[in-house]
Amino acid sequence: MKKTTLAIAVAIASLTSAAHAAQPENTFYAGGKVGWSSFHHAGLGDDFKKPDDQVGGGLFVGYQANPYMAIELGYDYLGNAKFKSKVEDKDDYKFAVHGASVTGKLSYPLAFITDDLDFYARAGAFIHHTKFKGNEYDKSNVSVSPVFGGGFDYKLTDNFTARVDYQWVNRIGNNGPKDFHPDNGLLSLGLIYNLGGPTTKVVAKPAELEVKENRFVLNEDVLFDYSKATLKPEGETALDALLKTLASINPTEGAIVVIGHTDRIGSAAYNQKLSERRAESVMHYLISKGVPSEVISARGAGKTQPVTGNKCNALRGNSLKACLGPDRRVEIEVKAKNVEQVVVDNQTSVR
Repeated sequence: MKKTTLAIAVAIASLTSAAHAAQPENTFYAGGKVGWSSFHHAGLGDDFKKPDDQVGGGLFVGYQANPYMAIELGYDYLGNAKFKSKVEDKDDYKFAVHGASVTGKLSYPLAFITDDLDFYARAGAFIHHTKFKGNEYDKSNVSVSPVFGGGFDYKLTDNFTARVDYQWVNRIGNNGPKDFHPDNGLLSLGLIYNLGGPTTKVVAKPAELEVKENRFVLNEDVLFDYSKATLKPEGETALDALLKTLASINPTEGAIVVIGHTDRIGSAAYNQKLSERRAESVMHYLISKGVPSEVISARGAGKTQPVTGNKCNALRGNSLKACLGPDRRVEIEVKAKNVEQVVVDNQTSVR
């Protein structure tokens, strides 16, 4: 018993706050950017001046799979650059570039600065249309170049994120002079709207004392996204708070049981599997924080033990989903010698 209590207490002492990504996971987003576009290494030699910086920008959409990985599709306009000749009898060249890109994005939350800031890097392909005009040339071309980028995302609100981005397109193709394959750098500021961002705001009510001995009840909408079994950051926070109480309970051997419950939407087989995966997610998280694996187990009850009764029968769609919220829960049973009252974590989602 002392070993169990000590392990839990040590785990609590080592808890760190969960990292929150600037972009919510499992969401789609859309954004726009505008900035300064500059062309480099054009290959025209010393007979031409470096073109002035252009106004560039673009639009993009993305899918944030998890706090660290996303994929983005974008359209970029890199400007209409003018390469001015230093030689009087030579024509100036005009070069316009725009196109579409697909990039993979890797992010790293900078939680040591703030939970709302991410650093990221992007890499992929830029499919571009170019138009080269000057002297005997007046041609268009479509080709593909590698594109790289990096920058910072900063979460402004639940639905809006600001972005600072630097993008590099390498060796842009054309139908002009043979050696003309310029690179392009685009430094931009952007604003992102999280299309699939949080539509609910989690509000933590003060803890309430309930006569339900040795049992903690946590709303699954706090722990998980709907129909998912991956713990959300606020779910990890709720479990971190629970660990503090577990350390004072001093559970006996084999005494902690995690039970997953679902609502009645969907088949019995699907809900049974979902409840098991959710219970196992909670169990593995508690183990990762120091609860000895030999004193904890998990099982799923599916949709067999609802607590809402018949009050939701007349509802449909989102109204039914909201009404059935109490059925979507995780219960943690603790057998202990010194527990007379248990604080029930009564966090709820307010729509």
